[in-house]
Amino acid sequence: MDPLVPSDPTTKEYKEWRVSDLDGSSLTEIHMVLSTVVLSYWCWKCKTAAEFHRNPAKFSGRSWQHFVFECTVFLVPMFMALTDHYLYTTIAALIGTCIYYRKQIPNAPYRADKWAPDPRADSFKQSFAPGKITPKSYLSIYRAEMMLLTCFCILAVDFNVFPLKFAKVETFGTSIMDLGVGSFVFSAGVVGAKSVLPKRVDGKIVALSLWQQLKAGLWTSLPVLVLGIARFVLTESVDYQKHATEYGTHWNFFFTLGLLPICVPLGLSLCGDLRVTSMALLVVYQALYSLTPLGNWLEHADRTNIVAANREGIFSFVGYLAMFLLGMSLGQEVLPDAPTFKARRMRLVSVLGVWTTALISFFLFSFVLGIEPSRRFANAPYCFWVAGFNAA
Repeated sequence: MDPLVPSDPTTKEYKEWRVSDLDGSSLTEIHMVLSTVVLSYWCWKCKTAAEFHRNPAKFSGRSWQHFVFECTVFLVPMFMALTDHYLYTTIAALIGTCIYYRKQIPNAPYRADKWAPDPRADSFKQSFAPGKITPKSYLSIYRAEMMLLTCFCILAVDFNVFPLKFAKVETFGTSIMDLGVGSFVFSAGVVGAKSVLPKRVDGKIVALSLWQQLKAGLWTSLPVLVLGIARFVLTESVDYQKHATEYGTHWNFFFTLGLLPICVPLGLSLCGDLRVTSMALLVVYQALYSLTPLGNWLEHADRTNIVAANREGIFSFVGYLAMFLLGMSLGQEVLPDAPTFKARRMRLVSVLGVWTTALISFFLFSFVLGIEPSRRFANAPYCFWVAGFNAA
């Protein structure tokens, strides 16, 4: 055994060594693994639709058979993919199951004039109320799947069955857990847009002032910041293992999440367009990182003071804030109810716009400028990769 490798796997030193200096995996492998999540949802959707069309009067979707099927289709493929077992077999099985159930769904009624107004347009327009936000099933599914992946990876990373190529990389590179951290922030931004949207009060549309937004953000942040302090106190009291290059010596992810809602109103006060603010933050931050001594200091500085000891958490907050604002800009488009059926369809253009912008920016930074993504410092390529993946 290498003398630098701790011999006892139960010690704190061994657990810290195990997740240090990791290189991650390729973008292709990451997207192949996570494609099982999309295929699982497609499989569930096709089976549910097929059963509904087979007998609409008796369909409920709440029987124990449905519960077993949902657990199987959502959890088993995820387990097989994230433990690096039979990935291609799992993908093929999901695609085959999807095709099988899709063939059982009857085709939509034929419309002779495809350019005629949609018959659902009138009822859709009558149900619209300005400022109303109804639950969006696709957002619920998206966040639920992301939460399942997050919980699975956090719990599994301490076991040998979980490949370390999916764990967080040391400095530069990509992995599934790196993508999960950013996705958590981006999705929080999507639903967090509700706090800054105009609200309907006594039949009138009322926009919140800066002070009201700051107050709401503070109340939202307070429980998360308390959790961050509690986590720091508990981990220090029991001498729990910690990877200093992840967020810093004292910083943790709860502090990052807790400070985001407080800073958002300040960003809105500077510029009403969140996309402009987020892009400006990323470009300025990346320029300072790449063109000044800041980058070298972030990567190699000794942890001699409170700022240097927590530089990963402090400076990566700029990238996470930009990512959060990008998510909010998307949430401002998709959360409010659309006034017409056509307007709801046109929201796809907004999503495609975010996806296209993020994808082009990622390729520009990564393949033209040669800057690798870094979750540790939340640099521009990393933020654009996360935004593009989640918008897709």
